[in-house]
Amino acid sequence: MISIFLPIRKNSKRIKNKNIRSLGKYKFGLTELKILQLHKLLIKLKIKNQKFFQVKEVVVSTDNNKVKKFLKKFSWIKIHDRPRHLAKDDCLDDLIKEIPKICSGKYILWTHVTSPFFNELDYYNFLKEYFKVKKKFSSAFSADVKSKFLLNHKHKWISHDYNKKKWPRTQDLEKIYEANSAVFFSHIKNYLRNKDRLGRKPYPLISRKNYGFDVDAMDDFKIVKEILKNN
Repeated sequence: MISIFLPIRKNSKRIKNKNIRSLGKYKFGLTELKILQLHKLLIKLKIKNQKFFQVKEVVVSTDNNKVKKFLKKFSWIKIHDRPRHLAKDDCLDDLIKEIPKICSGKYILWTHVTSPFFNELDYYNFLKEYFKVKKKFSSAFSADVKSKFLLNHKHKWISHDYNKKKWPRTQDLEKIYEANSAVFFSHIKNYLRNKDRLGRKPYPLISRKNYGFDVDAMDDFKIVKEILKNN
């Protein structure tokens, strides 16, 4: 059984009220959109009658009273009243440690409202693909793959062995996976043993192109607003 965990903080440094800022037809913005996507996922799972990835609960952890009030209309959502010390900018590790107390599922699907294009189909396909390979991997995360020439801050190429070949074909570059933060999926044991939302051998599940888009700055928010307006 799976616990879907959705953290929604009140404060946002780059965009004021980012998580509840009006977004076209979504008056409650990114939060409303994500709740609707998760509800569609629950319906899809029920229709498909999947034995291996049934959702036990959807938990929203928030310190925002406006979010709490908005969510009361959804009886299928469990609201976690997040204390102040777990709502700071640098409290992620502490929040992860609290998950076994907050969620009761065997698996935790950690997601964010700031991934507006990652919808019910993406969640479903993510779960379906992971449960095919779960015996080989400790956990999984949604990822974008990078096949480009990449240099680190020490001016060393990390995409290829420069001493072997200075400019290989891009298809021969080492694949580098970037977590896009749409999903972190793990057995609850990893939270208890490793104090982490991923295990020691996570599986990068490639998102559809641009569907793992993360809203982090005002320009990102404007892009989402424009795309939703035209769809």
